[in-house]
Amino acid sequence: MIKKSTVAIALAALFGAGSVHAVTLEQNGEGDYLRLYGEVGVGGHIDTNPDYNHDEFYDTKGYVDDSFATMGVTGQRKQFTYRLELDYQRRNWLGGDGEFELDIDKMYVGYAFNDQQWIEVGLTDTAFDDYDHFGDFTFNKSVETGEAGDQENTVKYQAEFEHLIFGASYSYEGEHKSGALQGDIVNGYVGWMSDFLSVVVGLEARGGSDGISKYGEQQQVGLGVRLQVMPKLTLGFNGFLEDEDLATRKSGDGSVYLDYETFRNYGLTLTSKYDLNDRWEIIASANHEEYEGWDLIGPNFDYSEQPPEYGKERRWASLGFNYRPASDIVLSLEGRVGEAPEAAYAYARMYF
Repeated sequence: MIKKSTVAIALAALFGAGSVHAVTLEQNGEGDYLRLYGEVGVGGHIDTNPDYNHDEFYDTKGYVDDSFATMGVTGQRKQFTYRLELDYQRRNWLGGDGEFELDIDKMYVGYAFNDQQWIEVGLTDTAFDDYDHFGDFTFNKSVETGEAGDQENTVKYQAEFEHLIFGASYSYEGEHKSGALQGDIVNGYVGWMSDFLSVVVGLEARGGSDGISKYGEQQQVGLGVRLQVMPKLTLGFNGFLEDEDLATRKSGDGSVYLDYETFRNYGLTLTSKYDLNDRWEIIASANHEEYEGWDLIGPNFDYSEQPPEYGKERRWASLGFNYRPASDIVLSLEGRVGEAPEAAYAYARMYF
């Protein structure tokens, strides 16, 4: 499945840099505007491996198409802001069918207190979702933090100063990407940004579904780091630690989830990015994931399932490149070795 945070980060970078790629439909001297933006991408996952597929793909085969398109409008009137974004994506996640679907990804109204502080209300990214992959330079992103992502009924506050950034959000009756209830979700982040060293720490907690779904309470912490060690070489780190309560059985009639147990999960990614020039960059990564539910000798292993081929942990590495023939075009190819769910990932994306 396409990582929506990849698209969000790319688009945010375009807007944040004052890019001319978004099409300005309306603008006046008071700062009010209406802009159209979007992305078209073609590509996917090559040689997906059934032995190492955790929950990445609906099917494992030679090629899983991951083509994607997004289009949205964003604007401002006085200090009020708004955004509507539509995604056209494949249902490639585990339990999906690989077909295209049209999805409203964002729909919110906001208010800008000033250039440095603002709020958003509606369907939007939760705060931690904006930085959950910070420090991971791979184009398709590697270790998944499992944070809340986009949620309806969300109130989010964010602030950006010269070096300090922070944000927090609250989502009422949050849902898993499958639609299962997860309960109220609170998350946030704080970070320090500079040309040499940037660090972001994120936190998340959810209230659980009270027996309505398998998802109980959860607490998670994430850390992302970027270090500019040379003018053309940047090192990155991204990791998370999560305690998640999951139901281990249902009631006799199957209507209530029972016996929630705490599963500890963690993952980390070490990445590096070398800029050959303003068009070419080489990216490498080393990754580790460990989920308590994978541990055959753990107290919470589900013996109705076959143990995973990779055991209680999964490790892999990647090497790839990004080529930008223009500032709004990215051609990406990444190969993976080890216990990776795919052998390679190839993509061409154009932003406007």
